[in-house]
Amino acid sequence: MGAYGLVRINMELFPHAHSIFSPWLIIIGATQIIYAASTSLGQRNLKKRIAYSSVSHMGFIIIGIGSITDMGLNGALLQIISHGFIGAALFFLARKSSNDL
Repeated sequence: MGAYGLVRINMELFPHAHSIFSPWLIIIGATQIIYAASTSLGQRNLKKRIAYSSVSHMGFIIIGIGSITDMGLNGALLQIISHGFIGAALFFLARKSSNDL
């Protein structure tokens, strides 16, 4: 919801500010990808690993929003939708597998 709000509010109400801050969004997204992915690798708990992976995927969405191109925005919106379904399914399976043990 936050990434979708960033697209709808930030880009439509403040397009000039978005074009100024888009390089910072790309830097923040890339940093988020690297940090969350490296932190995810060190986790032993499956739910924590999925959570850090989810944070890493949000970095890709932020980079797509920061690109200010149609392809980047379409990719970011597609990633938002797929991330919602896949993240929920992974947490459901992680809970199911921990209950079976």
